Amino acid sequence: MKKMFFVTIILVLTLVTVLTGCGGTSNVSGNKDTGAQTNTVDNAKTNDQTSKDDDAKTANTNSPGDAAKTDTVNTELSGEITLWHHLGESDKSFENVIAGFNKKYPNVKVKNLRNGATYEIADKLKTAIAAGSGAPDVVLLEQSYFSKFNTTDAFVDLLQPPFDAKRYEGNFPENVWKKFHTLDGKKLMAIPVDAPPGVMYYRADIFEENGFPSDPDELATYMENPDNFMNMAQTLKAQGKYILEYDTEILDMLSDSRFFDNQLNYNRTGDKYIQGLDLSKKVKQLGLAANFNGDAWNQAMNNGKLAMTWSASWYVNYIKDDSKDNSGRWRACRQPLNTYSVGGGSALAIPSQSKNKEAAWAFVEYTLLTLEGQKELIRYNSLPAFKPALKLPEIADSTDAFLGGQKANELFASLVDKIPPDYPSALDGTASKIWNKGIEKAMKTNQDSRAALQQIADDVDKAVAKEKADLLKSIGQ
Repeated sequence: MKKMFFVTIILVLTLVTVLTGCGGTSNVSGNKDTGAQTNTVDNAKTNDQTSKDDDAKTANTNSPGDAAKTDTVNTELSGEITLWHHLGESDKSFENVIAGFNKKYPNVKVKNLRNGATYEIADKLKTAIAAGSGAPDVVLLEQSYFSKFNTTDAFVDLLQPPFDAKRYEGNFPENVWKKFHTLDGKKLMAIPVDAPPGVMYYRADIFEENGFPSDPDELATYMENPDNFMNMAQTLKAQGKYILEYDTEILDMLSDSRFFDNQLNYNRTGDKYIQGLDLSKKVKQLGLAANFNGDAWNQAMNNGKLAMTWSASWYVNYIKDDSKDNSGRWRACRQPLNTYSVGGGSALAIPSQSKNKEAAWAFVEYTLLTLEGQKELIRYNSLPAFKPALKLPEIADSTDAFLGGQKANELFASLVDKIPPDYPSALDGTASKIWNKGIEKAMKTNQDSRAALQQIADDVDKAVAKEKADLLKSIGQ
Protein backbone atom coordinates (compact mmCIF):
# COMPACT_ATOMS: atom_id res chain seq x y z
CA MET A 1 0.00 0.00 0.00
CA LYS A 2 1.35 3.37 -0.93
CA LYS A 3 0.49 5.88 1.77
CA MET A 4 0.35 9.60 1.10
CA PHE A 5 2.82 10.45 3.85
CA PHE A 6 3.60 13.93 2.62
CA VAL A 7 0.05 15.08 3.16
CA THR A 8 -0.66 13.17 6.32
CA ILE A 9 2.65 12.94 8.16
CA ILE A 10 1.66 15.70 10.57
CA LEU A 11 -1.65 14.00 11.22
CA VAL A 12 0.18 11.16 12.93
CA LEU A 13 -0.08 13.19 16.09
CA THR A 14 -3.80 13.77 15.79
CA LEU A 15 -5.07 10.57 14.16
CA VAL A 16 -3.18 8.02 16.20
CA THR A 17 -6.26 6.06 17.03
CA VAL A 18 -6.75 5.05 13.40
CA LEU A 19 -3.19 4.41 12.30
CA THR A 20 -1.57 1.02 12.10
CA GLY A 21 2.10 0.33 12.58
CA CYS A 22 4.48 2.16 10.25
CA GLY A 23 7.19 0.14 8.64
CA GLY A 24 8.06 -3.43 9.28
CA THR A 25 4.82 -4.82 7.89
CA SER A 26 5.65 -6.21 4.48
CA ASN A 27 2.25 -7.57 3.52
CA VAL A 28 0.95 -4.17 2.46
CA SER A 29 -0.94 -3.55 -0.76
CA GLY A 30 -3.73 -1.57 -2.30
CA ASN A 31 -5.30 1.86 -1.79
CA LYS A 32 -2.68 4.41 -0.90
CA ASP A 33 -4.61 7.20 0.76
CA THR A 34 -5.28 5.64 4.14
CA GLY A 35 -2.75 7.29 6.39
CA ALA A 36 0.88 8.18 6.81
CA GLN A 37 3.58 5.61 6.15
CA THR A 38 6.70 6.80 7.92
CA ASN A 39 8.97 3.84 7.54
CA THR A 40 11.74 2.72 9.82
CA VAL A 41 13.88 -0.22 8.91
CA ASP A 42 11.55 -1.87 6.39
CA ASN A 43 12.77 -0.09 3.29
CA ALA A 44 15.26 -0.66 0.42
CA LYS A 45 16.64 -3.92 -1.02
CA THR A 46 19.97 -5.62 -0.24
CA ASN A 47 22.00 -8.79 -0.62
CA ASP A 48 23.95 -11.17 1.60
CA GLN A 49 24.40 -11.50 5.33
CA THR A 50 27.57 -10.18 6.94
CA SER A 51 30.44 -12.69 7.02
CA LYS A 52 32.52 -13.48 10.07
CA ASP A 53 35.37 -11.55 8.52
CA ASP A 54 33.17 -8.45 8.39
CA ASP A 55 32.58 -8.74 12.13
CA ALA A 56 36.24 -8.20 12.77
CA LYS A 57 36.67 -5.35 10.32
CA THR A 58 33.68 -3.01 10.57
CA ALA A 59 32.21 -0.68 13.16
CA ASN A 60 31.90 3.04 13.93
CA THR A 61 33.50 6.10 12.33
CA ASN A 62 34.17 9.74 12.92
CA SER A 63 34.18 10.68 9.24
CA PRO A 64 31.56 9.61 6.72
CA GLY A 65 34.03 7.88 4.41
CA ASP A 66 35.71 5.66 6.97
CA ALA A 67 34.78 2.16 8.05
CA ALA A 68 35.98 1.89 11.61
CA LYS A 69 35.64 -0.05 14.78
CA THR A 70 33.81 0.36 18.02
CA ASP A 71 36.27 1.55 20.59
CA THR A 72 34.01 0.80 23.53
CA VAL A 73 33.51 -2.95 23.21
CA ASN A 74 33.27 -4.45 26.67
CA THR A 75 32.79 -8.19 26.48
CA GLU A 76 32.30 -8.26 30.24
CA LEU A 77 28.98 -6.43 29.98
CA SER A 78 26.19 -8.58 31.30
CA GLY A 79 22.54 -8.59 32.23
CA GLU A 80 19.33 -8.20 30.29
CA ILE A 81 17.92 -5.37 28.21
CA THR A 82 14.47 -5.05 26.68
CA LEU A 83 13.88 -3.63 23.20
CA TRP A 84 10.50 -2.29 22.15
CA HIS A 85 9.70 -1.93 18.44
CA HIS A 86 6.80 -1.99 16.01
CA LEU A 87 8.24 -4.05 13.14
CA GLY A 88 6.11 -6.78 11.62
CA GLU A 89 6.63 -10.50 11.95
CA SER A 90 8.25 -10.74 8.53
CA ASP A 91 11.00 -8.27 9.44
CA LYS A 92 13.80 -10.25 11.09
CA SER A 93 16.32 -7.40 11.17
CA PHE A 94 16.44 -7.09 14.95
CA GLU A 95 16.68 -10.85 15.38
CA ASN A 96 19.73 -10.83 13.13
CA VAL A 97 21.20 -7.73 14.75
CA ILE A 98 20.85 -9.36 18.17
CA ALA A 99 22.65 -12.47 16.93
CA GLY A 100 25.57 -10.35 15.75
CA PHE A 101 25.50 -8.25 18.90
CA ASN A 102 25.74 -11.35 21.06
CA LYS A 103 28.92 -12.44 19.27
CA LYS A 104 30.54 -9.38 20.81
CA TYR A 105 28.50 -9.21 23.98
CA PRO A 106 27.71 -12.84 24.82
CA ASN A 107 26.63 -12.04 28.37
CA VAL A 108 23.92 -9.53 27.47
CA LYS A 109 20.47 -10.98 26.84
CA VAL A 110 18.26 -8.87 24.60
CA LYS A 111 14.53 -9.32 25.04
CA ASN A 112 13.12 -8.49 21.61
CA LEU A 113 9.55 -7.28 22.08
CA ARG A 114 7.18 -6.33 19.29
CA ASN A 115 4.98 -4.07 21.33
CA GLY A 116 2.30 -2.78 19.00
CA ALA A 117 1.94 -0.14 16.33
CA THR A 118 3.96 3.06 16.37
CA TYR A 119 1.34 5.06 18.22
CA GLU A 120 0.82 2.26 20.74
CA ILE A 121 4.50 2.18 21.59
CA ALA A 122 4.53 5.96 22.05
CA ASP A 123 1.46 5.78 24.30
CA LYS A 124 2.84 2.88 26.34
CA LEU A 125 6.12 4.69 26.76
CA LYS A 126 4.37 7.86 27.89
CA THR A 127 2.36 5.85 30.42
CA ALA A 128 5.50 4.16 31.77
CA ILE A 129 7.30 7.48 32.13
CA ALA A 130 4.35 8.99 33.98
CA ALA A 131 4.20 5.94 36.27
CA GLY A 132 7.93 6.03 36.98
CA SER A 133 8.51 2.45 35.83
CA GLY A 134 7.83 0.02 33.02
CA ALA A 135 9.84 1.56 30.20
CA PRO A 136 12.19 -0.62 28.12
CA ASP A 137 15.95 -0.20 27.91
CA VAL A 138 15.86 0.63 24.19
CA VAL A 139 12.91 1.82 22.13
CA LEU A 140 12.44 2.21 18.39
CA LEU A 141 10.28 5.30 18.04
CA GLU A 142 8.90 6.86 14.87
CA GLN A 143 10.13 10.41 14.38
CA SER A 144 6.82 12.22 14.86
CA TYR A 145 6.36 10.84 18.35
CA PHE A 146 9.51 12.44 19.69
CA SER A 147 7.43 15.61 19.97
CA LYS A 148 5.74 13.96 22.95
CA PHE A 149 9.03 13.77 24.79
CA ASN A 150 11.34 16.54 23.54
CA THR A 151 10.73 18.87 26.48
CA THR A 152 11.17 16.12 29.09
CA ASP A 153 13.90 13.95 30.58
CA ALA A 154 12.27 10.80 29.19
CA PHE A 155 15.50 9.68 27.51
CA VAL A 156 19.13 9.73 28.52
CA ASP A 157 21.21 12.48 26.95
CA LEU A 158 23.45 10.61 24.54
CA LEU A 159 25.87 13.52 24.35
CA GLN A 160 26.95 12.85 27.92
CA PRO A 161 29.37 10.19 29.23
CA PRO A 162 29.52 7.26 28.96
CA PHE A 163 27.80 7.58 25.58
CA ASP A 164 29.65 10.60 24.14
CA ALA A 165 27.65 10.33 20.92
CA LYS A 166 28.73 13.71 19.60
CA ARG A 167 31.70 11.95 18.04
CA TYR A 168 29.28 10.39 15.57
CA GLU A 169 27.61 13.64 14.52
CA GLY A 170 29.58 13.96 11.28
CA ASN A 171 28.32 10.56 10.16
CA PHE A 172 24.71 11.76 9.86
CA PRO A 173 22.92 14.34 7.72
CA GLU A 174 22.86 17.54 9.75
CA ASN A 175 19.09 18.01 9.66
CA VAL A 176 18.40 14.39 10.56
CA TRP A 177 20.82 14.54 13.50
CA LYS A 178 19.28 17.77 14.82
CA LYS A 179 15.77 16.40 14.61
CA PHE A 180 16.35 14.04 17.50
CA HIS A 181 17.53 16.67 19.97
CA THR A 182 15.38 18.10 22.72
CA LEU A 183 13.49 21.26 21.83
CA ASP A 184 16.20 23.46 23.31
CA GLY A 185 18.82 21.67 21.19
CA LYS A 186 20.95 20.81 24.20
CA LYS A 187 20.35 17.07 24.56
CA LEU A 188 20.45 14.22 22.05
CA MET A 189 17.47 11.95 22.65
CA ALA A 190 18.14 9.24 20.06
CA ILE A 191 20.28 7.96 17.21
CA PRO A 192 18.57 8.06 13.78
CA VAL A 193 17.86 4.72 12.12
CA ASP A 194 16.91 5.69 8.58
CA ALA A 195 16.58 8.75 6.36
CA PRO A 196 14.11 8.02 3.55
CA PRO A 197 14.00 10.88 1.02
CA GLY A 198 10.98 11.74 -1.08
CA VAL A 199 11.20 10.68 -4.74
CA MET A 200 9.10 10.35 -7.86
CA TYR A 201 8.35 6.97 -9.44
CA TYR A 202 7.39 7.22 -13.10
CA ARG A 203 6.59 5.10 -16.15
CA ALA A 204 9.65 5.58 -18.37
CA ASP A 205 7.91 3.92 -21.31
CA ILE A 206 4.99 6.35 -21.24
CA PHE A 207 7.25 9.37 -20.93
CA GLU A 208 9.40 8.18 -23.83
CA GLU A 209 6.37 7.54 -26.04
CA ASN A 210 5.30 11.15 -25.48
CA GLY A 211 8.66 12.72 -26.20
CA PHE A 212 9.55 13.54 -22.60
CA PRO A 213 12.86 12.59 -20.96
CA SER A 214 12.85 9.05 -19.63
CA ASP A 215 16.33 9.03 -18.10
CA PRO A 216 16.07 9.79 -14.35
CA ASP A 217 18.64 12.60 -14.31
CA GLU A 218 17.37 14.19 -17.51
CA LEU A 219 13.76 14.02 -16.36
CA ALA A 220 14.53 15.55 -12.96
CA THR A 221 16.37 18.41 -14.64
CA TYR A 222 13.48 18.92 -17.08
CA MET A 223 10.96 19.03 -14.23
CA GLU A 224 12.84 21.77 -12.40
CA ASN A 225 10.93 24.21 -14.59
CA PRO A 226 7.28 24.43 -13.46
CA ASP A 227 6.16 25.19 -17.05
CA ASN A 228 7.70 21.92 -18.21
CA PHE A 229 6.04 20.02 -15.40
CA MET A 230 2.63 21.53 -16.12
CA ASN A 231 3.08 20.84 -19.84
CA MET A 232 3.72 17.17 -19.07
CA ALA A 233 0.62 17.07 -16.90
CA GLN A 234 -1.55 18.59 -19.62
CA THR A 235 -0.13 16.43 -22.43
CA LEU A 236 -0.71 13.18 -20.56
CA LYS A 237 -4.08 14.26 -19.20
CA ALA A 238 -5.30 14.58 -22.79
CA GLN A 239 -4.65 10.82 -23.06
CA GLY A 240 -6.35 10.02 -19.77
CA LYS A 241 -3.03 9.66 -17.93
CA TYR A 242 -1.84 11.58 -14.88
CA ILE A 243 1.39 12.61 -13.19
CA LEU A 244 -0.40 14.27 -10.26
CA GLU A 245 -2.54 12.28 -7.88
CA TYR A 246 -4.41 15.06 -6.07
CA ASP A 247 -4.98 18.77 -6.54
CA THR A 248 -2.61 20.17 -3.91
CA GLU A 249 0.29 17.80 -4.57
CA ILE A 250 2.56 20.56 -5.91
CA LEU A 251 1.90 22.67 -2.83
CA ASP A 252 2.77 19.72 -0.64
CA MET A 253 6.02 19.18 -2.53
CA LEU A 254 6.95 22.80 -1.92
CA SER A 255 5.93 22.51 1.75
CA ASP A 256 9.26 20.91 2.54
CA SER A 257 9.17 21.08 6.32
CA ARG A 258 6.84 20.89 9.26
CA PHE A 259 4.92 23.91 10.43
CA PHE A 260 7.50 25.15 12.93
CA ASP A 261 11.26 25.46 13.08
CA ASN A 262 13.30 24.41 16.10
CA GLN A 263 12.50 27.75 17.74
CA LEU A 264 8.75 27.13 17.28
CA ASN A 265 8.46 29.88 14.67
CA TYR A 266 5.73 29.18 12.11
CA ASN A 267 7.50 28.77 8.79
CA ARG A 268 4.96 28.05 6.04
CA THR A 269 5.12 31.51 4.56
CA GLY A 270 6.90 33.05 1.59
CA ASP A 271 7.02 32.92 -2.18
CA LYS A 272 7.40 29.18 -2.61
CA TYR A 273 4.14 28.54 -0.73
CA ILE A 274 2.40 31.18 -2.83
CA GLN A 275 3.74 29.54 -5.98
CA GLY A 276 2.63 26.12 -4.74
CA LEU A 277 -0.90 27.26 -3.99
CA ASP A 278 -1.16 29.14 -7.32
CA LEU A 279 -0.06 26.04 -9.23
CA SER A 280 -2.38 23.81 -7.22
CA LYS A 281 -5.34 26.02 -8.07
CA LYS A 282 -4.37 25.75 -11.75
CA VAL A 283 -4.18 21.97 -11.43
CA LYS A 284 -7.70 21.95 -10.02
CA GLN A 285 -9.06 24.30 -12.68
CA LEU A 286 -7.58 22.23 -15.52
CA GLY A 287 -8.42 18.86 -13.98
CA LEU A 288 -4.80 17.71 -14.06
CA ALA A 289 -4.92 15.51 -10.97
CA ALA A 290 -6.20 11.94 -11.01
CA ASN A 291 -7.89 12.01 -7.60
CA PHE A 292 -8.21 8.23 -7.71
CA ASN A 293 -9.07 6.27 -4.57
CA GLY A 294 -9.46 2.63 -3.63
CA ASP A 295 -9.77 0.18 -6.48
CA ALA A 296 -9.54 2.96 -9.06
CA TRP A 297 -6.09 3.86 -7.75
CA ASN A 298 -5.01 0.21 -7.72
CA GLN A 299 -6.12 -0.26 -11.31
CA ALA A 300 -4.49 3.00 -12.43
CA MET A 301 -1.12 1.86 -11.12
CA ASN A 302 -1.34 -1.21 -13.33
CA ASN A 303 -3.05 0.13 -16.46
CA GLY A 304 -0.89 3.22 -16.98
CA LYS A 305 -3.42 5.87 -16.01
CA LEU A 306 -0.99 6.85 -13.27
CA ALA A 307 2.27 7.58 -15.03
CA MET A 308 3.95 9.07 -11.97
CA THR A 309 3.55 8.75 -8.23
CA TRP A 310 5.16 10.67 -5.38
CA SER A 311 6.41 8.71 -2.41
CA ALA A 312 9.66 7.87 -0.61
CA SER A 313 12.59 5.52 -1.01
CA TRP A 314 10.82 2.78 0.95
CA TYR A 315 8.01 2.60 -1.62
CA VAL A 316 10.38 0.82 -3.99
CA ASN A 317 9.20 -2.39 -2.29
CA TYR A 318 5.47 -1.73 -2.36
CA ILE A 319 5.29 -0.55 -5.97
CA LYS A 320 6.25 -4.09 -6.98
CA ASP A 321 2.87 -5.22 -5.69
CA ASP A 322 0.89 -2.11 -6.60
CA SER A 323 2.03 -2.25 -10.25
CA LYS A 324 3.10 -5.86 -10.54
CA ASP A 325 2.29 -6.10 -14.25
CA ASN A 326 4.80 -3.40 -15.17
CA SER A 327 8.17 -4.68 -14.05
CA GLY A 328 10.98 -2.93 -15.89
CA ARG A 329 8.82 0.01 -16.94
CA TRP A 330 9.11 2.14 -13.80
CA ARG A 331 12.03 4.36 -12.78
CA ALA A 332 12.72 6.69 -9.85
CA CYS A 333 14.04 10.25 -9.89
CA ARG A 334 14.28 13.24 -7.60
CA GLN A 335 11.29 15.52 -7.09
CA PRO A 336 10.14 18.27 -9.48
CA LEU A 337 10.69 22.01 -8.99
CA ASN A 338 13.97 21.52 -7.12
CA THR A 339 12.06 20.28 -4.09
CA TYR A 340 13.21 17.79 -1.48
CA SER A 341 11.38 16.05 1.33
CA VAL A 342 11.65 13.37 3.97
CA GLY A 343 9.43 10.29 4.04
CA GLY A 344 9.46 9.56 7.75
CA GLY A 345 12.14 7.76 9.69
CA SER A 346 12.72 6.41 13.18
CA ALA A 347 15.38 6.41 15.86
CA LEU A 348 16.61 4.28 18.78
CA ALA A 349 16.45 5.90 22.21
CA ILE A 350 17.38 4.80 25.73
CA PRO A 351 14.68 5.69 28.27
CA SER A 352 15.98 7.24 31.47
CA GLN A 353 14.30 4.41 33.38
CA SER A 354 16.68 1.85 31.88
CA LYS A 355 18.44 -0.15 34.57
CA ASN A 356 21.22 -1.26 32.25
CA LYS A 357 22.14 1.86 30.31
CA GLU A 358 25.65 0.74 29.42
CA ALA A 359 24.40 -2.45 27.78
CA ALA A 360 21.56 -0.53 26.14
CA TRP A 361 24.08 1.89 24.62
CA ALA A 362 26.26 -0.98 23.44
CA PHE A 363 23.23 -2.35 21.60
CA VAL A 364 22.34 1.01 20.03
CA GLU A 365 25.95 1.58 19.05
CA TYR A 366 26.32 -1.86 17.48
CA THR A 367 22.99 -1.63 15.64
CA LEU A 368 23.29 1.86 14.17
CA LEU A 369 26.94 2.88 14.39
CA THR A 370 28.71 -0.17 12.98
CA LEU A 371 28.61 -1.43 9.45
CA GLU A 372 27.84 -5.00 10.48
CA GLY A 373 24.76 -3.85 12.37
CA GLN A 374 23.68 -1.64 9.50
CA LYS A 375 24.07 -4.48 7.01
CA GLU A 376 21.30 -6.36 8.78
CA LEU A 377 19.00 -3.34 8.62
CA ILE A 378 19.79 -2.88 4.93
CA ARG A 379 19.02 -6.57 4.46
CA TYR A 380 15.48 -5.76 5.51
CA ASN A 381 15.29 -2.69 3.34
CA SER A 382 16.45 0.29 5.35
CA LEU A 383 18.07 3.33 3.80
CA PRO A 384 20.50 4.15 6.60
CA ALA A 385 20.86 7.58 8.16
CA PHE A 386 24.43 6.51 9.05
CA LYS A 387 26.30 7.83 6.03
CA PRO A 388 29.20 5.34 6.04
CA ALA A 389 26.62 2.58 5.48
CA LEU A 390 25.42 4.36 2.34
CA LYS A 391 28.76 3.49 0.76
CA LEU A 392 28.28 -0.25 1.26
CA PRO A 393 27.95 -2.29 -1.96
CA GLU A 394 24.42 -3.24 -0.90
CA ILE A 395 23.51 0.42 -1.40
CA ALA A 396 26.06 1.81 -3.84
CA ASP A 397 26.17 -1.08 -6.32
CA SER A 398 22.76 -2.72 -6.12
CA THR A 399 20.37 -2.60 -9.05
CA ASP A 400 16.63 -3.09 -9.18
CA ALA A 401 15.17 -5.13 -12.03
CA PHE A 402 11.68 -3.75 -11.41
CA LEU A 403 13.08 -0.28 -12.09
CA GLY A 404 14.72 -1.40 -15.32
CA GLY A 405 18.04 -2.23 -13.66
CA GLN A 406 18.34 1.27 -12.20
CA LYS A 407 20.71 1.85 -9.28
CA ALA A 408 17.82 3.15 -7.21
CA ASN A 409 19.56 2.87 -3.84
CA GLU A 410 22.42 4.96 -5.18
CA LEU A 411 19.90 7.65 -6.17
CA PHE A 412 18.21 7.50 -2.78
CA ALA A 413 21.54 7.75 -0.98
CA SER A 414 22.47 10.84 -3.02
CA LEU A 415 19.39 12.62 -1.67
CA VAL A 416 19.93 11.93 2.02
CA ASP A 417 22.04 15.04 2.60
CA LYS A 418 19.37 17.15 0.90
CA ILE A 419 16.63 16.22 3.34
CA PRO A 420 15.22 19.54 4.64
CA PRO A 421 14.86 20.54 8.30
CA ASP A 422 12.04 18.63 9.92
CA TYR A 423 11.38 19.28 13.59
CA PRO A 424 8.48 17.42 15.22
CA SER A 425 6.51 19.71 17.49
CA ALA A 426 3.68 19.32 19.94
CA LEU A 427 2.03 22.18 18.06
CA ASP A 428 1.87 20.31 14.76
CA GLY A 429 -1.57 18.78 15.25
CA THR A 430 -3.28 22.12 15.82
CA ALA A 431 -1.41 23.76 12.94
CA SER A 432 -2.27 20.90 10.60
CA LYS A 433 -6.02 21.25 11.16
CA ILE A 434 -5.90 24.99 10.48
CA TRP A 435 -3.67 24.55 7.44
CA ASN A 436 -5.88 21.90 5.85
CA LYS A 437 -9.05 23.91 6.43
CA GLY A 438 -7.48 27.11 5.09
CA ILE A 439 -6.02 25.47 1.97
CA GLU A 440 -9.31 23.75 1.25
CA LYS A 441 -11.11 27.09 1.43
CA ALA A 442 -8.54 28.81 -0.82
CA MET A 443 -8.82 26.04 -3.40
CA LYS A 444 -12.60 26.00 -3.34
CA THR A 445 -13.10 29.79 -3.54
CA ASN A 446 -10.01 30.63 -5.62
CA GLN A 447 -8.92 32.96 -2.83
CA ASP A 448 -5.80 35.04 -3.40
CA SER A 449 -2.90 32.78 -2.40
CA ARG A 450 -0.91 35.39 -0.49
CA ALA A 451 -3.97 36.46 1.50
CA ALA A 452 -4.99 32.85 2.19
CA LEU A 453 -1.56 31.86 3.47
CA GLN A 454 -1.32 34.96 5.66
CA GLN A 455 -4.71 34.20 7.17
CA ILE A 456 -3.60 30.65 7.93
CA ALA A 457 -0.41 31.92 9.56
CA ASP A 458 -2.37 34.37 11.70
CA ASP A 459 -4.87 31.70 12.73
CA VAL A 460 -2.10 29.25 13.63
CA ASP A 461 -0.16 31.78 15.67
CA LYS A 462 -3.31 32.67 17.60
CA ALA A 463 -4.34 29.07 18.19
CA VAL A 464 -0.97 27.88 19.50
CA ALA A 465 0.08 31.02 21.38
CA LYS A 466 -0.48 29.71 24.90
CA GLU A 467 0.90 26.23 24.32
CA LYS A 468 3.89 27.69 22.50
CA ALA A 469 4.61 30.05 25.39
CA ASP A 470 4.37 27.17 27.86
CA LEU A 471 6.76 25.03 25.79
CA LEU A 472 9.29 27.83 25.47
CA LYS A 473 9.05 28.53 29.18
CA SER A 474 9.65 24.88 29.96
CA ILE A 475 13.00 25.06 28.20
CA GLY A 476 13.97 28.41 29.67
CA GLN A 477 13.20 30.60 26.67
